[in-house]
Amino acid sequence: MSVKEEVLKILIENKETYLSGEEIANAIGVSRTAVWKAIKMLNDEGYKISGMNKMGYRMCKGDDVLSISGIMKFLDQNLADKIKIEIKKTITSTNTVLKQKAFDGEKEWSILIAQEQTAGRGRMNRKFYSPSDTGIYMSILLRPECPVTQALMITTMTAVAVSEALDEVFDVETKIKWVNDIYYDNKKICGILTEASVDVETSKLIYAVVGIGINVKEPKDSFPHEIKDIAGAMAELEPQNEVNDNLRNRIIAKIIQKMYDNYEDLDRHKFMKVYKDKSMLIGKDVYILSDEAKEILHVLDIDDEAGLVVKHQDGSIEHLTSGEVSVRINDERTNYANRN
Repeated sequence: MSVKEEVLKILIENKETYLSGEEIANAIGVSRTAVWKAIKMLNDEGYKISGMNKMGYRMCKGDDVLSISGIMKFLDQNLADKIKIEIKKTITSTNTVLKQKAFDGEKEWSILIAQEQTAGRGRMNRKFYSPSDTGIYMSILLRPECPVTQALMITTMTAVAVSEALDEVFDVETKIKWVNDIYYDNKKICGILTEASVDVETSKLIYAVVGIGINVKEPKDSFPHEIKDIAGAMAELEPQNEVNDNLRNRIIAKIIQKMYDNYEDLDRHKFMKVYKDKSMLIGKDVYILSDEAKEILHVLDIDDEAGLVVKHQDGSIEHLTSGEVSVRINDERTNYANRN
């Protein structure tokens, strides 16, 4: 661990408490000058660290810079020892980079997080807007011993973990739009993209990379015109207060913890009850996104394999899979018809 990382770890562990340069230096076995240089680098990177004569340094309340130490602080120790976290300032796509690492033999529960993505992706090659410092852009590498037919369970498991984590952090109720989007206050605030490699001989997964993109705070210049009526955020950008204190680190830690807990029950689908309870489609009329005529379908249920159970206008029942369709809610009262 570098001097900068050691200093950051100490400041996070003693947040709101002033520590002198000498105390920090003695704790990690370096000079006070090295501590001063580390503090300067951290401030340049966006960390809010105040310094006062005769008192020392402290991490300011409301700081929300991503850090490994900040995430680990909120994880159970037994889990913290089993995962590997890497944080990048800017990256093309966390999924793209982590897939290459998976191909090269990276171990399960390797987690890649970015402050910003320049080529973030969603389902069906849609772009995912990923501005710096306001969102969570992360990918998790899993190596489940399961057939490819169970791959959809990874996405639904993740959706439940993200939705529950956001509910707990913000004390709200988010909803899941089948199969991979999280909504709050009628706006999309999270998208999930699962990409996998399959052994064609056994039809089993070699690995799965789960990408999670969350709009935590609204960007300073708002969302781009093409998505401003679709996208929402969980928290206001300002003011910096206790709600925003370590906000993204706390959310990430909760998501990781919940995913890990649910992962052990992947084959038993225990999370499907929560997934159904959180569905924003059951009981609604929807239509399929395609180049063909759009038939209005009524959503009856979500089956135990995460298929969407719909009723056609002729009364026939069909179970749809996520690979076949993307849907929009046909509800003019809430103006969903023009949203993804």
